[in-house]
Amino acid sequence: MNPIDPEGPGDGESSGMRLERHITGGKQIFSRASLVLLIALLLGSTTINYIDRQVLSVLAPVLRDEFHLTNSNYAAILNAFMLTYALAMPLAGWVLDKLGVGLGLSLAVAWWSIAGVLTSFARGAVSMGCFRSLLATGEAGSWPSFAKAVAIWVPEKGRTLAMGVCNSGSSLGAMIAPGLVVYVTARFGWRAAFVVTGSLGFLWLIAFQAFRLRHPQMKLTEGGDTGSASGRMSWRELVLYKQTWAVFVCRFLADPLWYFYVFWIPEFLTRERGLNLGAIGAIAWIPFLVSDLSNFATGWIALMLQRAGWSVHRTRKSLMLVGAMVSPIGIAAAFANSLFWTMAFICVAIFFWMAWSITVQTLPGDYFPSAAVASVFGIGGAGSTIGSVISIWLVGRILDRTGSYHAVFLILGLLMPLAYFLGTLLMGRIEPLQVVAGMESHMQVPAQ
Repeated sequence: MNPIDPEGPGDGESSGMRLERHITGGKQIFSRASLVLLIALLLGSTTINYIDRQVLSVLAPVLRDEFHLTNSNYAAILNAFMLTYALAMPLAGWVLDKLGVGLGLSLAVAWWSIAGVLTSFARGAVSMGCFRSLLATGEAGSWPSFAKAVAIWVPEKGRTLAMGVCNSGSSLGAMIAPGLVVYVTARFGWRAAFVVTGSLGFLWLIAFQAFRLRHPQMKLTEGGDTGSASGRMSWRELVLYKQTWAVFVCRFLADPLWYFYVFWIPEFLTRERGLNLGAIGAIAWIPFLVSDLSNFATGWIALMLQRAGWSVHRTRKSLMLVGAMVSPIGIAAAFANSLFWTMAFICVAIFFWMAWSITVQTLPGDYFPSAAVASVFGIGGAGSTIGSVISIWLVGRILDRTGSYHAVFLILGLLMPLAYFLGTLLMGRIEPLQVVAGMESHMQVPAQ
């Protein structure tokens, strides 16, 4: 019996074919090979997204010294990105539901790639914050895009796996960025790091447009506004559902932990553990490798549980519970006496946070019709970003006042169990809602 395929391979079926079959579940809108290629391209977009996003945090020690930034100044630059991201995410979801995945994602990648290159012209905290805000406007389109693509083209049992593959771009990009940015900065200076990383998106656009040209069926099925009202829902309709608010609350409370690890860990390792830029480049990628492993492991576990007869409801809530209960172990990193245990606790926390995250990210597709998925995902993304803006501001204030990370790790770590408790109160049973777009009187289980 093959560990990947408990039912065993078919006659002449390769392991690659089995992976394709697990992901597609037999849907024929794309061939299995084409759908796997599309998911690989979506993975590429999220990877580049996070490389561009992570450049600032890798360069934080260098930029803080050059521009004489306090912790609060650095937090303000981060929040220039996050506030714009919070505003842009719901709008991006709406635009994607109107334009479809192909055109919407293409415009988003072009926008943020231009913004990434322009960041090389920053001359201080204000201009850096403006360029980061411009970057956020484009980057808001990436996650709703792949969530919508998965909801349209991937069957229910394979969605967590497909979401895990696409979502692993966040950790893959964060893993690649330190080494790449440190290398380019050492050779050509920090401004060149923004140019090089920003240019990656243009290479991706060439590959994605070639895929779209070879697969005209993509335009016909990608969920753009073609004039049919089927499945389309306004924001006014969506916010009446407590399930929409469940996604919002789960991300509002839990996602600040991830953004803390993304934006502040290089600073933490520099100030608290004495690492220089070269040492950060050597080890800062490790937690994100662990995060990548969690994406795939969680996807496979969810797939195997459902193949074993578990319902979507039981699978999703079980994975969320485990993530929420174990991830707070990251609190111990602030109190560890060695670099090894610091990184070990952070890695465990990130592994289980990611198990929680990709499970929550499947919920819009579990509840709502595909034409509304990007909009619901965008609303959840706004919750994620608003919560993270508040937490980033608090982190900067706490560090400037106390000079210690202890309270920061403690507060953020305890948000995970709270997110599970409040989120599950709103979720109800995880299954497709019986919705009639444009007819609010037919809506099921409105928010109280």
